Amino acid sequence: MRKVENAIKAVKIEEKFNFSKHTTYGLGGTANIAYYPKSEEEAVVVYKYLKKQGEKFFILGNGSNLLISDKPFDGAVICTKYLQGVEIDGNCLKILSGTTVHQLLSFCVKHGITGFEYLAGIPASIGGLTVMNGGTSNRRIESNILSVSVFDGKTREISHKNCNFGNKHSTMSDINALIVAVFASFEHEKPQKVEENINYFLELRKHQPKGKSCGCIFKNPDGLSAGKLIDEAGLKGLKIGGAEVSGEHANFIINKNGSADEVYTLIKTVKKSVYEKTGINLEEEVIYIGEFNELNC
Repeated sequence: MRKVENAIKAVKIEEKFNFSKHTTYGLGGTANIAYYPKSEEEAVVVYKYLKKQGEKFFILGNGSNLLISDKPFDGAVICTKYLQGVEIDGNCLKILSGTTVHQLLSFCVKHGITGFEYLAGIPASIGGLTVMNGGTSNRRIESNILSVSVFDGKTREISHKNCNFGNKHSTMSDINALIVAVFASFEHEKPQKVEENINYFLELRKHQPKGKSCGCIFKNPDGLSAGKLIDEAGLKGLKIGGAEVSGEHANFIINKNGSADEVYTLIKTVKKSVYEKTGINLEEEVIYIGEFNELNC
């Protein structure tokens, strides 16, 4: 343990970590402390240290699919934003979990690698996308992944088959493990073509709602569109405090200087209204962290 305690001193830390500065919603309270590992070795050291201390902790990537309570989080954060890097490892790519989509695509253009362009414009880290099996309505990151390296007391590699990828879900959603790296298949292409493909997908995403959000709030039910169900329920533009159902895409809830409780209450209101009108119980895609109060409106 002394070796771990000595090693932890080299890791960048931040006391009174403010979640609101690290989430796309711009919401969330503070945590006691955050650790910023910048290598696989440091990530393992931090995980071991917090486990040994018996301290509650949360692993944070780019904060793009989260609604975090404005109340204080009584624990620590492992922030992977510096755990970045992409390299060609034999016949696959090794992508460290904190690598952003933008960084990955820049690597792909430079080295003439194709197969990831559909991710363009998604404000997420590769680790976060892997946990949620993120992507687009036509393709998800599971199509690229060969295996995932995680640490949960020991380093192990989870094969694609054992990742159990589903609708915005994976094995990594269910285990308290740190994703260290993702191994993904790729193909070669001319850099100019890769860049053209990226621009094509960026153009498609231009029409998505602007403002602070976490992207789509609800998963699409089989064969249906959550956004269309919300729209047909007459909920576009519905507001609770500073939270609003987007008038452009009803599956987006925009934070307009509201609170986490207001966003949470609006989500629950939309879910209840759609169920009452259709009998369909929408399932949240957004992940809740902390405790929320559903407001009386």
